[in-house]
Amino acid sequence: MEALDLGKVARARQRLRNGPALLELTRLREVICEPARLRIIEALGEEELSVGDLALVIDRKVAATSQHLRVLRELSVVETRRHARTVYYRIRPGSTSEHVRRILQDLRSRSDGPGGESAERVSDPGRGR
Repeated sequence: MEALDLGKVARARQRLRNGPALLELTRLREVICEPARLRIIEALGEEELSVGDLALVIDRKVAATSQHLRVLRELSVVETRRHARTVYYRIRPGSTSEHVRRILQDLRSRSDGPGGESAERVSDPGRGR
């Protein structure tokens, strides 16, 4: 196939994300595609929590919460701290989660506040699992 306008093709190629920027966008997608992961990031926004505490906060079983935390750890979104037999999770500074936090703040500012009409429209089909 022949290009009709090589200048436009060159400019469009320059706009494409690649390397680290593309990887960051892919990680962001992995985080935001699952409501439970968004809720975990939101819950960890101010302080670290154990997996048991997080499970209660997001209304999921500990095993399901642990699986989401595993994904977030693999994506370098959260980090852990062990104290005796308890593992605490916190947001990893400078991670993808900072982008997610901005998205959550934007969504919150568009809603009627905590539990507002806009927030209720976004359902979490996996809730309670």
